[in-house]
Amino acid sequence: MDEIRNGNDANGRGTHKDGAGRGALLKKLALWIGLAVCIAFIAWVAWGFLQFDHDIENPREGGFSGWQCDADHDCGS
Repeated sequence: MDEIRNGNDANGRGTHKDGAGRGALLKKLALWIGLAVCIAFIAWVAWGFLQFDHDIENPREGGFSGWQCDADHDCGS
């Protein structure tokens, strides 16, 4: 029991200072990187929705060819 309290495991091998091995650090880093990628993807999708909404509201500014306009109005050109 004293070995574990002194920073050694039951077999006498030393462990990392905070009790976590190198694998735990890599897992933690991978989780943070994954979280950052997820946040970036969500921001990219949200930006796409905002751009799409802008294009729907303003068809003459050049996002669409006029297919979303009323049948009796020409708003593409």
